[in-house]
Amino acid sequence: MTGFVVGLTDDDPSVTPPVYKKYFHVQYKGNMPPGDSALVSFPPESDHVFRYVIIQNKFDRKRAMCLSEVQVYVTGT
Repeated sequence: MTGFVVGLTDDDPSVTPPVYKKYFHVQYKGNMPPGDSALVSFPPESDHVFRYVIIQNKFDRKRAMCLSEVQVYVTGT
């Protein structure tokens, strides 16, 4: 998987489907081979707390993205 996007939103994705890159996001620009792990961090200047994490990749044809595990860590409380 290459160039996927991780985003944060307060919009419930079951009510409002996320539109690619139309939310607070960062893009992972590297290539992640199957079975590998990636670390994506957001800039610390945003003090807004979001409810949903969105992971998307832009495909040029119909393809599935398979993620076995996603862990979300929050710094400070």
